[in-house]
Amino acid sequence: MAGDTSLTSSPLTVAVQGELGSNSELAAREYFDGTEVTIVPCRTFAALFDAVNSETAEFGMAPVDNSMGGSIHEVWELLVDTPLPIEGEIFLRISHCLISHRGTRLTDIRRIYSHPQALAQCRAYLSSQQNVDVEEAYDTAGAVKMIAESRERDTAAIASAQAAADYGMEILARDLQVRQDNFTRFLVLSRKEREHGQEALKTTAIAALDDDPHLPDLLTPLTDRHLEILKSEPHPCPNRPWKHLLYLEFAGSASDPEISAALTELQTKTKQLWTLGSYPEGRHAEPHIHSRS
Repeated sequence: MAGDTSLTSSPLTVAVQGELGSNSELAAREYFDGTEVTIVPCRTFAALFDAVNSETAEFGMAPVDNSMGGSIHEVWELLVDTPLPIEGEIFLRISHCLISHRGTRLTDIRRIYSHPQALAQCRAYLSSQQNVDVEEAYDTAGAVKMIAESRERDTAAIASAQAAADYGMEILARDLQVRQDNFTRFLVLSRKEREHGQEALKTTAIAALDDDPHLPDLLTPLTDRHLEILKSEPHPCPNRPWKHLLYLEFAGSASDPEISAALTELQTKTKQLWTLGSYPEGRHAEPHIHSRS
């Protein structure tokens, strides 16, 4: 079990972007495996952050990276706009299914809906489909819910097997993603920052910069101290007061005196620095079908 059930009384409330049956819900249930969890569905990532910040939910489960699609920039930017401490992380295997009404055949499908991330991860499959329109939806499970309610038998959605079970739909094809080692990393967010024990930790920070950073110079506070850098990714932000964000992750805890000194020095090289949390490295998990009874 990745989550610590001693953090709060059961059941836990966890905000996710999307409906029940989304991969974010499956990640929450894997992280807090063995604990009763109440899911708070949110239509957008911003609403997810608001739910945690307002204490509507105790935790948030936010996807930040995918092994195929890379960083999910909207979430990284929200970590700056609405900074929330990072409690932990989990890597969930993402398996995309084509889902439609019972009795529908593959040859009947004329329109496929899903979240843009899922569509991108299934691009090879989608390009092989003739005379089929592809349309974006706000959520994978939400797309299944939409076609279930519409009763249009020539439509399908790309989502999890859980979503098919939840809405009484049929899986027409499985594992549509380009790569089978398709994992999404989710951060567990909470307003209450928690001290971890002596286990190995990693730290996530974001820096605001005026110019495109010359990383070797910018990262000298870390490299001079021989810290293991796990992620250093600049991202242009043309509509913000600064020009770039730098996503930064490294091994160790921000409370360590050597790392604290490195962060203090790094802050002098940036317009602003947000240190979002030090937490244990997450495990890789397989999604499971959960009963709604």
